[in-house]
Amino acid sequence: MMPTAARASVRVERALFLNRLVAPLPGGFDRLYFGAEFCCWTFPPVAECRRALAAAHAAGWAFTLATPILHQRFLPRIEQIFAELLPDFSGGDEVLISDWGGLAPLRRVAPAATVILGRVLSGQKRGPQILDLELNVDELDYLRQGSWYAPEAVALLQENAIARVELDLLLQGVAPLPAELAGSLHYPYAMVTSSRNCPFRSSSSVAGCPAPCGDVFTLSSPESPLPLFQGGNTQFLRHEEPPAPPFPVGIDRSVFHPQLPR
Repeated sequence: MMPTAARASVRVERALFLNRLVAPLPGGFDRLYFGAEFCCWTFPPVAECRRALAAAHAAGWAFTLATPILHQRFLPRIEQIFAELLPDFSGGDEVLISDWGGLAPLRRVAPAATVILGRVLSGQKRGPQILDLELNVDELDYLRQGSWYAPEAVALLQENAIARVELDLLLQGVAPLPAELAGSLHYPYAMVTSSRNCPFRSSSSVAGCPAPCGDVFTLSSPESPLPLFQGGNTQFLRHEEPPAPPFPVGIDRSVFHPQLPR
């Protein structure tokens, strides 16, 4: 399903993505991703983020603070979150941004912080309908790519000191990354589509969200060969098999989601 790696073999770091802290942390991982990618109203409280950061360091893991797509009302809060948490970061820790609007407040608080670009911004070609298409080699290669494969896109990332991009494990496979970039592969839940307008949220409060988006909906359609899973404002498909070597060129990290992401 995936192209054979052409670069020298590299160790693949294993990361665990949690939206809420569990104790004790399971074994077999090197890094903890903690936070939210798709909905700012489900972002964990700062105190829980601080406990997650401490738990990761106590386990000898690195830490990635995952930040979501941002509502305008959430911008002051995300800057406060950065100000409170980033002083406790150590070498190897990083911030994932899922919204370009998060970069400026992050740089104001911590200009030297390591930033990675979330899969929300990957521009990958998503959806299970891909399985029904008859594709030639060039078409398949194009559909395995995303936003960060062109030289101009790589230059934009370099201008913003971003060297890692987060990617979904696509049904059609993932193209080798440009040599300047490193990549992380998320599984088993691959994002299909997401919206800033959550169908379960009507409140304009910035204090959180009372909606029951913890309930997962399974969506089936004759037009789709696979079911979709909806949690809150985002739909996903699920890979039943985890990614296996050889990984696409440039991928040196896998990110496991034990539950439907938020």
